[in-house]
Amino acid sequence: MPKPDVNSNNGFLTLKKRLQGKGVGAILARGASGSFIVLMIGAAMAFGTNMLLARLMGVTQYGIYIYALTWVNLLSMLCKMGMDTSLLRFVAAYNVKKEWGLLRGILSRSLQYILYSSFLVLSIASVVVWGLYTHIGADQAKTFWISFLLLPLFGLTALRTAALRAFKHVVQAALPDSLFQRLVIVLLAIGFFIISKQDLQATHVMAFNVVGALFAFYVGTVWLLKAIPGQVRKVSSIYAEREWVKVSLPMFFMSGMYLILHQTDIIMLGVFVDTKQAGIYAVSSRVAGLVHFGLIAANAIVAPMISELYSTGQHDKLQRMITLAARGIFLFTVTTSVILVIFGKSILNLFGEGFIMGYVPLLILLCGQMISSLAGSVGFLMTMTGHQNKAAQIVGTTAMFNIILNAVLITQLGTVGAAIATAISTATWNIVMLVYVWRNLRINPTVLAKT
Repeated sequence: MPKPDVNSNNGFLTLKKRLQGKGVGAILARGASGSFIVLMIGAAMAFGTNMLLARLMGVTQYGIYIYALTWVNLLSMLCKMGMDTSLLRFVAAYNVKKEWGLLRGILSRSLQYILYSSFLVLSIASVVVWGLYTHIGADQAKTFWISFLLLPLFGLTALRTAALRAFKHVVQAALPDSLFQRLVIVLLAIGFFIISKQDLQATHVMAFNVVGALFAFYVGTVWLLKAIPGQVRKVSSIYAEREWVKVSLPMFFMSGMYLILHQTDIIMLGVFVDTKQAGIYAVSSRVAGLVHFGLIAANAIVAPMISELYSTGQHDKLQRMITLAARGIFLFTVTTSVILVIFGKSILNLFGEGFIMGYVPLLILLCGQMISSLAGSVGFLMTMTGHQNKAAQIVGTTAMFNIILNAVLITQLGTVGAAIATAISTATWNIVMLVYVWRNLRINPTVLAKT
C-alpha cells in the first residue's frame, strides 16, 4: 500500500495557510479569485443571455435593443457624476482610518446626488426621444423610453457596488448584476416566448431588464447594509463636500470619456450605417471583452487596496500587490486570446449565422484588449493616488481621438473601421498612463517588475 505523500500534504497546508493570511498576496488572491469566479459565472450568463435573446428576437430587433441599451450606459455616466469611483477611494480610506463620520457622510450624500441627477437626465432624455419620434420610429422610441427607467437603477447600483468593493466584499459587489439580474431576464424571456409563441420585441426585453435590475438592486442593498461597520450608525454624518466634489469632477469626466471610448463605435455604427450592423458589432465587442475579465477581476480588490496602502504609506507592499496582480492578468489574457482566435467563428455562430460577419472586428478588438490588460491597473493607480486630474486629461484626449478615428474609418470600412479605431484608442491611453505611472509614482504595473 503506497504511503501518503507527506511533502504534498505539507505543501497544500502551507498554501492554504498563506491564502488565509492577512498579507497583500493573500488578500489579493482571495479577492481576485472570488471576483474572477463571479465574473466567469457572469460571463457565461451574459453569453447565454445574449445568445438566447439574439435568437428569440432576430438581428433587427436585437439591434434596436442593443442600441438603446448602449445609449443608457452612456447616459448613466451623467447620473453617476463620478461619485462611484470617488466613493470607492474615500470609503476604503475612511474605513481603514476609522473615520466613521466622514464615511457615513459620503454614503448618504452620494445617494442624494445620484437620485437628483438620474431623474433630471431621465426627464430630458425622454423629451428628446419624443421630439425625434418620427425620425427614429416607434419601435426604437418605445424601447428608449422603457430603457430610461434603468438610469436611476444603474446609478444607485454603481454606488452600492463601489461601497461593497471598498469594504472588500468583492463577490457580493458583483453577484447581483452578474448573475441575478441576467437570470431574471432569461426566465422572463423564456416564459414570455412560451406563452405568447411569438418572437420577442425590443420593448419586451428592455422591460425584462428593468425588472431584473430592480431585483438585483434590492439584493445588493441588503448586503451593503450588513457590510457597513456598526460604528457608522452610531455617529453623526460629517460632510467634506468640497473635497468629494474636487475628486468626483475629474472622475465624472473620466467616466464619460471611458464610455465614449467603449460605446462610441456602436453608437456611430448605428448612426452612419444601421442598427443591424451595430448589433453584429456589439456581439463581437462583448466576446472580445472576455479577455478583459482578468483585469476586471483583479481590479475588484486591487482598487480599494491601492487607496489603503498608498494613504498609509506602504509603498513596497503596493508594488508587490500590483506585480502579483499583473502576472495573474497576463496569464489569463494570453490564454483567453488564443482560445478566442481559434474558436471565434464558432462562438459568434452561436448567436446566429448573421453574426459570423463580426469575426474580423473581433480579432482587431482582441489586439486592443490585450494591450489594455497587459498594461495592468494603470487607471486605478492614478485615480486612487490623487492623480485623477492627469488621468482625466489622458482619457479625455484619447476619447476625442477615438471619435475622430471612428468617424473617418466607419464611413470607409464599416464594422472593421470601428474595431480599428477602438483598438488603437484603447492601446494609446493604456500606454500613456503606464509611462506616467512609471515616471511619477515609481511603480511598475507590468509583469516585468520584481517582487
